[in-house]
Amino acid sequence: RPRVVMSDDPRRGFGFASGSGGGGPAPSEGAGAPFQQRGPPPAHVASAVSAHAPRTSPAASVPAHRDPNVVLVSRSQNGNPLLRHVRCVRWAFADVLPDFVLGDNACAVFVSLRYHLLHPKYLATKIASLQRAFRLRAVLCLVDTEDVVKPLGEVNKIAAMGDCVLLCAFSPEEAARYVETLKAYEKKSPDAIKERRDADYVSRLAGALTAIRGVNKVDASSLGAQFGSLAGVMRADKATLAATPGLGPTKTKRLNEALHAPFKRRNPLDERPSLAAARETGG
Repeated sequence: RPRVVMSDDPRRGFGFASGSGGGGPAPSEGAGAPFQQRGPPPAHVASAVSAHAPRTSPAASVPAHRDPNVVLVSRSQNGNPLLRHVRCVRWAFADVLPDFVLGDNACAVFVSLRYHLLHPKYLATKIASLQRAFRLRAVLCLVDTEDVVKPLGEVNKIAAMGDCVLLCAFSPEEAARYVETLKAYEKKSPDAIKERRDADYVSRLAGALTAIRGVNKVDASSLGAQFGSLAGVMRADKATLAATPGLGPTKTKRLNEALHAPFKRRNPLDERPSLAAARETGG
C-alpha cells in the first residue's frame, strides 16, 4: 500500500512512495523501496550521467503539440505545495527544463530560500540550462526563512545576472497566484497597465494644476477659463491669481510657489560666509 514520506527538499514537500506497510522488513532497492531525495548526486556520478545523456535544447524539450491553455510543470516539482493552490488555470506534468512553462515565450523557475541555503549553486545552474530559450524568464522565490536579507540578496543577484525577473512569494498560495496571473495575462495587451492620458488640452491642464496641493478640478477649470492656458497661469502674478473665483489666499500662495519656486534647492551651507570673508570682516 502506498505510504507518504517526507523529503528534505523544500521544493517537494510531501511525496508518495511505494513500499510495504506495517512492521515487516523494508524492501530492497529495485523492489519498490521508498525514495527520498537527499540533495544533488555526487560530482562523479553527475558527470558520468551527463556525459552519456543526450544533448537537448530547451526549446526542443517543450512539446510541439501542447495545449496552449495548459501550464506545463516539470516532474521535479511533483509534491510542491504550490500545485495544490493552482485552481484558475489548468496544469499538467511534462518533461521540460523550466519548472513552469507558462507560454511559448514565458517560463518560471521555482526555488525556496531554504533550498537555496542548502544548495547555493542550484539556481544559477538551472537558469544557465535555459540558454535564453524564453523571452520572459521569472524566478519564483518562496521566502520561507527567518533571516532573508543575505539569501534573498544572493537570489536577486543570480536572477539579475541571468536576465530574469524576481518574484517573491511568502506562502505557497501567493506563489500559485503568480503562476495563475502570468498565465492569464500571457497574451494580454500592455494597455491595461499603461498610464491613460487625456487627449484634449483642458483635461491635461486640469491634470497638471490638480497636482498642486489644494487645487481641485473646479479651480483648474476657473484658471483655464481666466487665463486660457498653462503659460498664461504661469505669467500671472500673485494678485491676479487671487482675483480668480474660488481661489483663496492659501490656494493662491501654494499655486504661486509651485509655479515660481526654483527647481534646485539652495544648500544652506552655501549661504554661509566663507572663512576668507570672515577674516576680512574681522569676524
